Amino acid sequence: MGSLAFFGVASLILCVIAWRRSPTLVRGAFRNAGLRFLEILPRIGFALLTAGFISQIVPAEVIGHLIGYESGLRGILIGALVGGLTPAGPIVAFPIVLVLMAAGGGFPQVMAYLTAWSVFAFHRVMIYEIPLMGSRFVIIRLIASAILPILCGLILWGMMEILPIGR
Repeated sequence: MGSLAFFGVASLILCVIAWRRSPTLVRGAFRNAGLRFLEILPRIGFALLTAGFISQIVPAEVIGHLIGYESGLRGILIGALVGGLTPAGPIVAFPIVLVLMAAGGGFPQVMAYLTAWSVFAFHRVMIYEIPLMGSRFVIIRLIASAILPILCGLILWGMMEILPIGR
């Protein structure tokens, strides 16, 4: 079942449950959803626009050369570095991933990018982790997880060499 169908069915079931408790709950849910939609819509629009500009400004040959499948370990390291330094949330990071893939980025290299973005997210470390958890905790966490994006890229690269999952 696709995510659209899943969330459609889940929303319908929850709507019925809420309606049975009180129609006011349903109105509140629609109001909250509408506010979130209006808040997120411009972000998604600008993120897609940013990704579109990246795809037009940076030639596909450059992306393919830097993080294409044939770039190997060097591309995995570049993907991991750039992913960790991408100062954005998922609304920006995932459109960037789409652009990288469309421009010739290799699966292992883009996976290293996405894993590094998830694990390191420099902006999140600075804004949330250091103030809330303290520098010592953050340094230990970063050291302990430093290998993860590279390892993820290498594992996927090895899988793609052995298994017929395409490039």
